[in-house]
Amino acid sequence: MDLFGVRILGLNAETLHKVALSLVVVVAVLGVRALLTVVVGLGTGVSRRTIWTRKGIRLAFGAVGTLLLLSIWFDNPNRLATFLGLLAGGLAFASQNAVLSVAGYFVIVFGKTFDLGDRIQIGDVRGDVLDIGLLKTTVMEMGVPALLMPDPHHWVASRQYTGRVVTITNAEVFKQPTYNYTRSFNFLWEELRLPLRYQADLPRAEAIVLAAVREATAGIIEEGHRDLAQLRERFLIHASELEPRVYLRLTDNWVELSARFLVKTYGVREVKDAISRRVLARFREEGIDLASSTLEVVRLPRVELRAAEDAGPADASLPADS
Repeated sequence: MDLFGVRILGLNAETLHKVALSLVVVVAVLGVRALLTVVVGLGTGVSRRTIWTRKGIRLAFGAVGTLLLLSIWFDNPNRLATFLGLLAGGLAFASQNAVLSVAGYFVIVFGKTFDLGDRIQIGDVRGDVLDIGLLKTTVMEMGVPALLMPDPHHWVASRQYTGRVVTITNAEVFKQPTYNYTRSFNFLWEELRLPLRYQADLPRAEAIVLAAVREATAGIIEEGHRDLAQLRERFLIHASELEPRVYLRLTDNWVELSARFLVKTYGVREVKDAISRRVLARFREEGIDLASSTLEVVRLPRVELRAAEDAGPADASLPADS
């Protein structure tokens, strides 16, 4: 085709026909995909099922559109094979992380590493999964206790949202361990450590702590037993104690009383807060004191200063080197 006397290479009637067909395919695929995506969510709201259905529609129509476009432009199988070979080689060389992220997507989805709504940790990022894309995973970040990760960027020292949304490439599943808090067992074993004086009434303190734990976790044990029974049907797991227990550990300064109990994955801070308030109130009633590494000054010793009333001649007779 000539344009102002200049022959444009590759632009002819056949090419224009393919361009027109490509535009029709793109518009049709995008339109039908958008329509089906809207229809899927009607009357059901947002749920894990509707989100995955929409993702499946996007991927399916994306694959169909790509196949149609390749069929339009590469009607010769030999040219198509050459193009795909060059494309694969270029991607493998220039976009290794992108290829690895796509592979990570299939590991996450089909390997059931985690799902939408799961609470996970990959590397230094902990939070709830908001979205799983072909290249990246989006996480609503939660705080980290300072003892576990003393990072000043984590200003929330508990498992609660910080408000930040973190994006992680799917390639990280090949590079770092992935921790899932909710996938198979939606419970956690938590511990509350209390330092007590050696003179404290330890049996009474243990009874108070156990009573507070049982009151705050009422009903959780039964649910935990049901989930644990289902877990044993899938995995070879040894019997585990779900009832709250109290353990003692001797240190140089105090007796450490550790209460181990079962909680749900969400709402751990509220449960520990309720237990701490009950324990403190009961300790005050019973006169049980918590130990501390701080120095407590009870009173200053009495100091008396007396001035000499008489300076006798004996003082003057002392030798000079005395």
